[in-house]
Amino acid sequence: MDISQEYSYYRNNRLGKADEMKSLSARSLIFLFAIAYVLSFVDRQILSLLIAPVKHDLFLTDFQFSILNGLAFASLYAILGLPISALSDRIRRPPIIAAGIAVWSLATLGCGLSHNFRQLFFCRMVVGTGEAALVPAVYSFLADIVPPRRLGRTLALFSLGSFVGAGLAYLCGGALLSAIHGAQSWHGIRSWKLCFIAVGLPGIPLATVIAIFVKEPGPRAPFAHFKPGPSATTFFRQYPAFFFTHFLGYSSTAVTLFSLMSWTPAFFMRAYHMPHALVGEMMGVIVIVCGCGGAYTSGRLIDALNTRHIDNAPVKAGLVGSLCAAATLILAMSVANEMLCVALMSVTFFFASFPMPPSAIVLQQIVPKMLRSQFSAVLLLCNSLIGLSGGSMLIGYLDDRVFTGTGGVAYALALVAGGASVLAALLIYLSGRLNPAIESAAARPGYGDAAAALGENP
Repeated sequence: MDISQEYSYYRNNRLGKADEMKSLSARSLIFLFAIAYVLSFVDRQILSLLIAPVKHDLFLTDFQFSILNGLAFASLYAILGLPISALSDRIRRPPIIAAGIAVWSLATLGCGLSHNFRQLFFCRMVVGTGEAALVPAVYSFLADIVPPRRLGRTLALFSLGSFVGAGLAYLCGGALLSAIHGAQSWHGIRSWKLCFIAVGLPGIPLATVIAIFVKEPGPRAPFAHFKPGPSATTFFRQYPAFFFTHFLGYSSTAVTLFSLMSWTPAFFMRAYHMPHALVGEMMGVIVIVCGCGGAYTSGRLIDALNTRHIDNAPVKAGLVGSLCAAATLILAMSVANEMLCVALMSVTFFFASFPMPPSAIVLQQIVPKMLRSQFSAVLLLCNSLIGLSGGSMLIGYLDDRVFTGTGGVAYALALVAGGASVLAALLIYLSGRLNPAIESAAARPGYGDAAAALGENP
């Protein structure tokens, strides 16, 4: 059966006749949400390539830059994700998604108008505020419109947006910096500010399209008539050991991935004296090809293992990615040959992207429908505070204070990102042993045994 036929129940069964004529196909919705995810990572990741001009113009240390790149974005992104996700579980999700896109796009434009550390810090916080509305609402939305047996590859395809976005940030930023390298400005506007303005503009029309054309798949009860079910706290207390190891394990994989995205450009520029344009082109290709390839391969691997009724398929994919990423990263930081290092880093990005689909799939399969957005937001909170913020800041601190030589960023990257991958493998393994519901979740039409344990019918 064609994929479009399988998705047709979204229009035929979930929407009323009036909305059916105005609705988009599920495939079109997935495409729109993926574009939004691409833009979110372009706006988020562009700062990594701009480390040299931003540090020069604003007189920053590596640690201060890591705060802008991590903590400034992650603080409100993590905190506001929880109330926004709770709202997404109760009211229509398309307006929330559209508003989030508009907010982070305008804030990215504001980054291009910033003149000092405080202004840029504030704008980066607002970027995180807008992006907090996207992923939990979209995960929940996709779980409502996609058949369970295709959920793995669908979430994997959506996850590709992060790598495409990060890759485009490197490619576009490097090309723009190269085009105006001679003067470092265009009509008096600094090159790094132009990069922020250029990547912030496309989000405004996309937010408008989603607000107008995307419809909620089925009615949502207003707050006054909302029938309460099991709370997130109640459900968490049923399986505390599993959720602790799951959240902490995949947050450790986020340390690896976000550290690679944030500090690999600086590593190539400092260790091998590569120019901005070359680093941008190379990083763009690596992140798009290897990141997308790894995430999609992981999703297809999980679906294939589930089809063969192999237990703990998401856990196995997460373990493969974590262990292989640690091994290839340590090798890459220890070789002296430039081309061999680039090849090893490409393989590292491929395996570092493996844990992204399983981290989302497990939650969508075992968490009750009314709590999915909230648990996704908790995972994103942990990923942001530990992975994006903590990992990046630790590397910046080690580079400034501990590994002060010319190879400092390489030592810091190997220690933080490589160590996090090893820890992640241990925690992911424990999460699989602590929650037997994972083994049969993929074969169930909804969210598996754990949801049924609380009396909710799939």
